[in-house]
Amino acid sequence: MKTDREKLEALRREYLSEELPPELPYVVRAPFHKRRKSRLPQQLLCLAACLCLIFVGALNVSPTFAAAAAQLPVLGAVAQVLTFNEYHIATDRELVDVRVPEVTGTSFPSLEERMNEEIRQKIDDDLAAARERAAEEYEAYVATGGDPDDYIPMMISFDYDVKSCTEDVLSFELERFEVRASGYSELTYYNIDLNTGETLTLPDVLGEDWKEKADDVVYAAIEAHPENFFTADMDGFSGVNESQRFYIDEDGSVVLVFLKYEIAPGSSGILEFPVEP
Repeated sequence: MKTDREKLEALRREYLSEELPPELPYVVRAPFHKRRKSRLPQQLLCLAACLCLIFVGALNVSPTFAAAAAQLPVLGAVAQVLTFNEYHIATDRELVDVRVPEVTGTSFPSLEERMNEEIRQKIDDDLAAARERAAEEYEAYVATGGDPDDYIPMMISFDYDVKSCTEDVLSFELERFEVRASGYSELTYYNIDLNTGETLTLPDVLGEDWKEKADDVVYAAIEAHPENFFTADMDGFSGVNESQRFYIDEDGSVVLVFLKYEIAPGSSGILEFPVEP
């Protein structure tokens, strides 16, 4: 029998893997599928990738290993986002699964303290609001004659995903995922310049013509297949601004992120548009 956490993860995967229009992923990512040439043999690259996955997995599983790795001068940059706390709550009203990240090893203690407190406060506030909604829905269900034994609890999760961690940049995603009658995902991105301790913006990473670069990529995808996107009179895409969600991938590309229904129908899912600096 599946645990509550396994059920939540299954729903989350189903939500994120909703079928996209077959040509849309190609339209969005086709210009960026060219592989960079490497001097290393393919077998060596595969081995290095496997070792990296094992190392990163060990960081998340073992706090002791992560703390030790953070002290290594060469490997310290990999160990900068760790699980600060993890907990689960199960009641008649909600099933909660939370993993709280902590930024460390950046050489900017004040930045780490401020960012970690901001993340924890955001999770606490959002979780409190979600649990309040869950309680209200449960009470309304029972008040209208619903059988408590038949009630399906609201599922709420908080998790994070490191997008890139190099000597210069740390980029990671904080996700709030909520399931009741339908699924909802909120994504928040943190992009940090590890040389200055400053939060990176689109102008920082794309230059003075950042808006033109970003808009051109999105408009190109829309022009190629307009049927897959909302039109202007449906509040479709009208250009990016400085509050645009984005992260930086391992290749240094800026990836613009649009949530479901933001610029396209829900069937398109969460859309990502890589923009090369």
